[in-house]
Amino acid sequence: MRTLSAVVFAIALVAVAAGAPVAAAPAADTAPADPTCSFPVTETDATGTEVTVEERPERIVVLQPSAAQTVWELGAEDRVVGAPVVPYTSDLDGIEEAENVLQVDDFTVNQEAVVELDADLVLAPNIVPDDTVTSLREADQQVFKFGFGTSLSFVADKTALTGQLVDACDAAAEVNDDYWDRIDAVEERAAAVEDPHVMYFTDNHTAGSGTFIDDLITTAGGVNVAAEAGIDGYDEINEEALVEWNPDVIVASDAEPLPETAAYESTVAVEHGQVVTVDSNDVSQPAPRLVYALETIADGLADAETADRPTDATVDDQPGVGIAPAAAGLVLAVVAGLLVRTLRRR
Repeated sequence: MRTLSAVVFAIALVAVAAGAPVAAAPAADTAPADPTCSFPVTETDATGTEVTVEERPERIVVLQPSAAQTVWELGAEDRVVGAPVVPYTSDLDGIEEAENVLQVDDFTVNQEAVVELDADLVLAPNIVPDDTVTSLREADQQVFKFGFGTSLSFVADKTALTGQLVDACDAAAEVNDDYWDRIDAVEERAAAVEDPHVMYFTDNHTAGSGTFIDDLITTAGGVNVAAEAGIDGYDEINEEALVEWNPDVIVASDAEPLPETAAYESTVAVEHGQVVTVDSNDVSQPAPRLVYALETIADGLADAETADRPTDATVDDQPGVGIAPAAAGLVLAVVAGLLVRTLRRR
């Protein structure tokens, strides 16, 4: 609380120094304590449904890889009776002992298999369609659907929520402490990175604003070229746009190699060998191991060569003019960083 209050106060001081009007700062809420596990627990899921788990679930089904990874990280895998037994979960020890709940041809949910498992709780990531959730509920399944992952903070919130639902709150707190410590270390390193322009690549698609991939890139110290180009969410890569973006670094999933086309070969990233390969399971799932992908990206951006790019920055050369705003901007940048870190941990 003292840190957050100090940050708000510093922002007000900088605004005064820069000559800006100051609005009254709202009172900061007390940071909530780590959630404790007790039952029954009621939470509203992404479908707007209030889901009540009456007691500690002893039979758990996870419908997609990100939910499986989270439960494994919490050490509750011994209670999982159904899971996606697919290549995307091959790094989860013992998952082959669970019943596969996905269709082998298209990886959609095998609803009959789920119902037959008679689980106490079914955890559904956002990729599971609402009509599948509805159908399972009509078959008397207790289903909780998570929201769409948009940030690193979302993953921590999802981990804590999963801990509450499966009675693993202490484990969730430990996982999140390590998660945030790793993110803090990356942010400290990112301060020395010279804003390389970065493009994410997987299956000829990229990620723009409103995605956790965008948060990975910016947290590691990069500029997401897709977000800068106005792309929201995920979109197919247009090679004409790629040439215009000319990314300094390409972050690529290890699921497939980059296309060997003239457009890719012309980028600074390929010319200088600055293609950062990340584990496809780590980078594609909004779950605790996402931080491993962040660290890999940060390593790749640390000494990246960057292209000469036009800048909109201007300096007022009149004596005494522009100095206070510049100083205020510097302090605001530092303060903003402190505020983001404080709010993320709340």
